[in-house]
Amino acid sequence: AITHQMTIFIMQLGIIIFAAKISGLLFEKMKLSGTLGEISAGILIGPYVLGGIPLPAFGFPEGLFPHSGGLISVSSELYGFSVVASIILLFVSGLETDLKLLLRYIISGGIVGLGGIVFTFLPGAIAGMLFFGKPLLSPECLFLGIMSTATSVGITAMILSKNRFMDSPEGVTIMSAAIIDDVFGIIFLAVVVGISSVLLEGGAMEWSSIAFVSLKALAIWLGLTAAGILLSKRISSLLKKFRTKCLFAVISLGLAFFVSGVFEKAGLAMIIGAFVTGLSLSNTDISFEIQEAVHPVREFFIPIFFTVMGMLVDISSITAGTMVFGVIYAFVCMAGKAAGCGSHALFTGFNKKGALRVGFGMMPRGEVVLIMAGIGLSHGFMTPEIYSAGVMLVLISVILTPVLLNYSLKIPGRGTRKPVMEEEMGSYPIEMENQEQADILLQTIIQYFDREGYYITKLVLDYDVYHIRKGDVFVKLLKGSKKDNSNKMNFITKKNDLEFVAELVYEAMVKLEYNSGEILKKVNLSEMKKTSHALKKQDVKITFDISKILDPECLVMELVSDTKEGCIRELVDVLAANRKISDPETIFKEVMTREKVISTGMQNGLAIPHARSEGVERTKIAVGIKRSGIDFDSLDGKPAKIIVLLVSSTRKDDPHIFVLSAISAYFCSTGYIEEFLSYQNRADAYEFFKLSGDKTKNFLKRFIKKFSI
Repeated sequence: AITHQMTIFIMQLGIIIFAAKISGLLFEKMKLSGTLGEISAGILIGPYVLGGIPLPAFGFPEGLFPHSGGLISVSSELYGFSVVASIILLFVSGLETDLKLLLRYIISGGIVGLGGIVFTFLPGAIAGMLFFGKPLLSPECLFLGIMSTATSVGITAMILSKNRFMDSPEGVTIMSAAIIDDVFGIIFLAVVVGISSVLLEGGAMEWSSIAFVSLKALAIWLGLTAAGILLSKRISSLLKKFRTKCLFAVISLGLAFFVSGVFEKAGLAMIIGAFVTGLSLSNTDISFEIQEAVHPVREFFIPIFFTVMGMLVDISSITAGTMVFGVIYAFVCMAGKAAGCGSHALFTGFNKKGALRVGFGMMPRGEVVLIMAGIGLSHGFMTPEIYSAGVMLVLISVILTPVLLNYSLKIPGRGTRKPVMEEEMGSYPIEMENQEQADILLQTIIQYFDREGYYITKLVLDYDVYHIRKGDVFVKLLKGSKKDNSNKMNFITKKNDLEFVAELVYEAMVKLEYNSGEILKKVNLSEMKKTSHALKKQDVKITFDISKILDPECLVMELVSDTKEGCIRELVDVLAANRKISDPETIFKEVMTREKVISTGMQNGLAIPHARSEGVERTKIAVGIKRSGIDFDSLDGKPAKIIVLLVSSTRKDDPHIFVLSAISAYFCSTGYIEEFLSYQNRADAYEFFKLSGDKTKNFLKRFIKKFSI
């Protein structure tokens, strides 16, 4: 029986993962949140819709996801997975909380966060009281109130990042206010769970009882949080004894599970314990390492969590009245957040534009609302109708927030009454000649930080961000995107630490220059080039079809110039004339820079000048013929008669060396070069590149085609 039960569970898990990922990708294609797709997938495949359809022929007589018959409609195994996911989510949320940022902006962030709570808790609870006819202090109304206070700034952070507002006063205030919002929300959740438990057991709730439950919850939360923060350094030192970041991340996650159980036993919710564990480790030098190591686990569980939460929605319980209440409740909660946070932002130095951005940025709801709703539903504190209202709040806020926040961020002008001056932080920018140099230097610098014992985490946004931390030293390294200048790096840290950063960067550059010189002394590039070319003398298979990236219009059957520089310029101009490249001057400069290192002239009359450049979106080539030949400083000293210009973008998914090798393979013997030189029109020359596969067979095909009557 247990084997059959586990088999069904494993199959259900597979279906959930596929449904969540596919629906998430589809919604992202439609420019909507993937979370929205995952919840929708859960509703669709859940026990109340498709999951409840009997399929006896396939071994599912009660459906793929039959109703469990209890308060929770899904099986205990699936709900258990969602609980594990909620603990991981809140543990990571605690890790991502910046304690120093919290303390620095506790006044402005606290004012904004409390404004959002005050303007949402009472309206949310009163809306439930009016619609369902329940007392204000009933478990249902209390949970409607507490769900309305939660803020999920994952979507906000993504929008702020894309608009480069993350480090702005609005961005910092939103993030700090969201932290304080979460802290107070979790405290209030503990209070609401305590009060609801008493009410559910039929006990009379007096104000003295409410005060006792509230103080008990607050004391447990504050006591264990303070203990965790005070012991964080010792916990961190203990975790480091496990050597690898993977091991101490796993142990820290195990600690989060244990503490979550302790909090549940103490009468609080498990997610509170998970958040406290993450918060305790957030200010240690291994917090980013733990985040990075836990990330794959988090990415696996999150879609399952949102899908299972969607499966708990009882479609049959959603009447026209419930739908109306859900929409009203969602708009009351969103308007309360925008008005409460926005109006209070006016008291912290923001003007109307800044207040509008802060208000809209605090509107979205997400996983915390669903976790709270799941707790309420599993404990019997709320009905399926109220749970559905919580899901509608998440769905509507996820759809509307990006529209409103993007609109507010595009309003020109700063959001503060006075210019904000950065007092504590300083920056150390470096700009290299090209992206390749910047990439090489970046890796050397990262190695130097690593050897110094720093913990390094890479975040990938529209640009590369490295968090480098050891003890109290924190360095944020930004490498610009193509739009901003990918040759530039900027180190942001405390002004007191700038001298150390500058010294490390200098030593890294000296070491890089020394190593480069030593390598070139011991390696004969010309000999390496001859060895590489000799490997292609025998017949080879062509694994890349050059015709896919070659436009026939970019074939020049007779070049005009008699110099290497002139021929390269002609081919660059051909690519530009056919709109294959966006910055011909940059490309020409980078190709000629590559030629100065060592000539790209091969043997038997072939030359392949090439370079990576930001002046092109994808790999492109242009081919030119100079039958009289030009001096290209080739390996065999012979003039070059076929010049193939190859330019690739700086993107990692754009092949360059692979294409370079393929071009060389097309002309791997004298016979192929002589054949190509015999062509008089573009059509025949282009046909040469269309044939791929075994080179001997292709040569035979072309030979038969050429001499056939």
